[in-house]
Amino acid sequence: MKNCITSLLTLIFVSQINLLQAQNFPAETWEKIEHPTLYGWDANKLSAIEEYIIDSTSTTGMMIIQNGKVVFEYGNVSENSYIASCRKSILAMLYGKYVADGTIQLDKSLEDLGISADGLLLEKEKKATIKDIISSRSGVYLPASNPGDMTFLAPERGTVNPGEYWVYNNWDFNMAGYIFEKETQKNIYDEIESQFAIPLQMEDWNRSLQEKDGDDLVSDILAYHIYFSTRDMARIGLLMLNKGKWNDQQIIPEYWVDEMVKPWSTFEELDQLNPNIKNDISQFSYGYMWWLWDKPKNDILEGAYSAQGAWGQNITIIPKINTVIVIKTNDLYSRQSGNHHFMIDEIAQMYNPELKEDLKYLTESIIANDVEQFVKDYRNSPPNANQANFQGVINRLGYYYLRLKEFDNALAIFKLNAEQYPTSWLVFDSLAEVYYRRGNFDEAITYYQKAVTLNPNNEWNNNARVTFIIERIKQMQ
Repeated sequence: MKNCITSLLTLIFVSQINLLQAQNFPAETWEKIEHPTLYGWDANKLSAIEEYIIDSTSTTGMMIIQNGKVVFEYGNVSENSYIASCRKSILAMLYGKYVADGTIQLDKSLEDLGISADGLLLEKEKKATIKDIISSRSGVYLPASNPGDMTFLAPERGTVNPGEYWVYNNWDFNMAGYIFEKETQKNIYDEIESQFAIPLQMEDWNRSLQEKDGDDLVSDILAYHIYFSTRDMARIGLLMLNKGKWNDQQIIPEYWVDEMVKPWSTFEELDQLNPNIKNDISQFSYGYMWWLWDKPKNDILEGAYSAQGAWGQNITIIPKINTVIVIKTNDLYSRQSGNHHFMIDEIAQMYNPELKEDLKYLTESIIANDVEQFVKDYRNSPPNANQANFQGVINRLGYYYLRLKEFDNALAIFKLNAEQYPTSWLVFDSLAEVYYRRGNFDEAITYYQKAVTLNPNNEWNNNARVTFIIERIKQMQ
């Protein structure tokens, strides 16, 4: 049995090291990185961002994915809820297949398509092409069936030509959905299911939740609302990160991914309409229904792009570090707080490829499931204390073995931690626990008592807990 567990553990760590070498794709479930610090992620900063999420945001689900594996997860990632304007980016992705085969021709105009908007279009507006519409540059400023755009800032109707001026415009976005269905003779939600949900093995996709909505007294062209879970949004982000490819299947033409995230509208054009679009972290340009990070202060975010929606919906792809960030808030709570751009910028700064390389000598011994070598390597060349919280890294590694009941390996790891951090009550509490679980009660009592001595301020109210455990052990002896 021990050999089976050891083989399984080795397999897990071997699969994790592939994170450093090649892209991975989740199957039915996502794989998680057990020790993100050893792969270049600052555990202290990950903890800090979690505290920020809890204290300062309304976020209900969040994931950080690197090379197809979960680095960080928070909240209810399986809950389906409204993704708001992220729907627009999803629609842009659906277009690719049909633009590539000629079913949708981007240079067709509303006039060519026989679309008159109940006769309300001006002659100039009829010349707007599909390309103008999916880039939100139609120049048609009719009211949409749903609120949430910037048409209140638009120039007077008829004063600009199609393609000349960018306005974040729900009439365009809803019309893009209508045109998609008209030209392909396919339902948007059926296409999401066939193009994405099935091949990407989405865990929570529910076709019955998907329904168009809007005020049909204002416009017959309704909004194509979409409901996804956080972890299925992450699959969408991973598909984009990999230029439309999932495993060996090219689901979206690669060139179309490049077209979607090309700046069809520059930052200067967006800023002309609404200077509030820029912030202290980045300015933004606009592609085909994707927001593009333009001249960010953090170099890692160069080339990044996002799907963004009201109530805290966000899918951000950061190609430079092969990472996807998904942030989600259930709209039923009708609240949004927290600065998502700040969060994304902070997360991008948490990853340090140099740290990953510096720690390679430790990851190699873990991959080999050679705890003795890991301890020897660590003693011979301890990591720089400023690089990360290695007390926490070692402790988590020890508990990893403890969960598997690999008591000798767990003991070796916890002894190393006590040796490296001799003034920490926490590491001696962990060392006592492994002795307790392997039946060495005298040693357990000794180290529990030391944990109490090192914790004069009774952090986490741990001393009362330990005192109770000691009394329980004595009764068992």
